[in-house]
Amino acid sequence: MTHTQRKVILIAGASRGSGPATARQLAGEGHHVVLGARRSSKLHALVAEIRKAGGSAEWFALDVSQPEEMREFLAFAEDVHKRVDVVINNA
Repeated sequence: MTHTQRKVILIAGASRGSGPATARQLAGEGHHVVLGARRSSKLHALVAEIRKAGGSAEWFALDVSQPEEMREFLAFAEDVHKRVDVVINNA
């Protein structure tokens, strides 16, 4: 996958349900994943796992029911990667 094919993908609700598996899959395919959820300890562990496997990931603690926190999540990803290509709302 070339640099231009890699997507910056935000995953809200990434700490449970299908979120962790989706993050692992997308990072394993070479995409940059930015993970958001309330359970920061689970996000921290998931990011460490993805990075250990050679993937690119960051996390951001947020409550998706709070619009301002969602805006901050998006701004965080844009600050780190300069763009956002895909948003997955798993929450």
